Amino acid sequence: MLRQMLNRTPASTQESLVAGLEAQGISVTQATVSRDLAAIGAVRGPEGYRLPEPGMLGAAAPSDDFTRLHAVLREHVLDILPAASLVVIHTAPGHANFLASEIDSVRPRGMVGCLAGDDTIFIATASNKAAGTLSRALNKVIGGKA
Repeated sequence: MLRQMLNRTPASTQESLVAGLEAQGISVTQATVSRDLAAIGAVRGPEGYRLPEPGMLGAAAPSDDFTRLHAVLREHVLDILPAASLVVIHTAPGHANFLASEIDSVRPRGMVGCLAGDDTIFIATASNKAAGTLSRALNKVIGGKA
């Protein structure tokens, strides 16, 4: 039901999804909707919750991981900057967790780990040089937006 609702239009809040489901006779809590949104791969963007573009999520062969990451980077990244041994990625509000999950699934060369907030991702690297190299590689993927 959530997929059908999100295929019609993005939802601004989880509460609006709860209300929509209840209007169809399905009693759910916001916590259940939250878990279900994660399970179906919904992303939260400026317009609200929506389903990702086809091919972005879901089961993909390992060879598809980088292709998917490239598409996600181009769609969600505002800028990528090196900061000492970190790479800082800025996204639109609500996009950072989704993007960090995609980055974690690929684990690009030089990345030690990453941490996401609402609109910012910190990628830890082993050195300032590694951060610069990774930052340049990621910027190349998005076409040098930074």
